[in-house]
Order: sequence, then structure tokens, then C-alpha cells
Amino acid sequence: MNRKIRLAMLAGLCVVVFAGILASAAARANQSAVGTWKLDVKKSSYTNIPAPAFEQLVVTTDQPDALKWSMVGSEGHGKTYSSSYDGPIDSKDHPMTSSEASSTIAYTRTASGGVRWVVKDKTGATVETATGQLSPDGRTLTIKGTTTTAQGQAHFISIFDKVK
Repeated sequence: MNRKIRLAMLAGLCVVVFAGILASAAARANQSAVGTWKLDVKKSSYTNIPAPAFEQLVVTTDQPDALKWSMVGSEGHGKTYSSSYDGPIDSKDHPMTSSEASSTIAYTRTASGGVRWVVKDKTGATVETATGQLSPDGRTLTIKGTTTTAQGQAHFISIFDKVK
């Protein structure tokens, strides 16, 4: 096989591989987190903070430029909490409803179609940064982040399984 034919075949193979990568990224970017998600505490990990006893996340809107969700949960000793958001994904601070404290949240989309966010308290100090990403099959939602507590920085990886 001469060199020109090999180069043409290699170039064709590169185009096919690149197109496959783009199609895969586009499929991930078009995934939706709409549904009900339950925290799998055993698969999750928490450093410098106690693990929740229970969390359920309900996502009702997951569009490229908008998100609407609500979460309820309980701590290990039984104290319950809730939070919700209904607004744009535009990297600007927007109110987030929370039983814990007043705060704002700013969302941006990641290249893979997930979301990145920054939560600030009422003084404007950053209290949490995190990302959320769906698995390729759309059945697992992984949230990784850092939060600030009275004891300092805490890290978490929360694994949610889709229940409906």
C-alpha cells in the first residue's frame, strides 16, 4: 500500500473517531436529570462532615439554560432540611430557597453537559462549590463538591440513583 493511501485511510479513521467523540459528547450534553433521585449513602463519601441519613432530589426542569429542583433530607440525628431552586443557568447569583439559611446560587453548564455551581451566604461569602454529572446511562447522578462549615472545609461526593 503506498504512502498516500495509508495517509488517506488514517485521515479517514481520525475523522470517524472524532465524529464518534463529538456524537458521544452531544449525547451526554443532551441528557436530562429530570426525575426523582435518592441518595445512596453507602456509595457516597463525606470528609469532615457527617453523612446525611436521607436525601431525595426531584428535578422538574433540566434545560440548557434553566433548572428547577427541590431537595429534602435528614441528618443522622433526625433534623430535616429542604432547599429548592427555579431559575436560569447563566453564571449569575440567584436566590435559592433553603431551610438552613438564606443564600444565592450561580449555575453554569460544563462541557460535558453537567452543571457547576457556587453557593454564597447572605454576606456574599462562598460556602459551597460543586459539580453535578449524569452517568452515560442516565441512571446515576454524581455530585462532587466542597463546603465550608464552622470546622473548616469539607469535601463530599454524593451519589444519587434515579428512582423514577
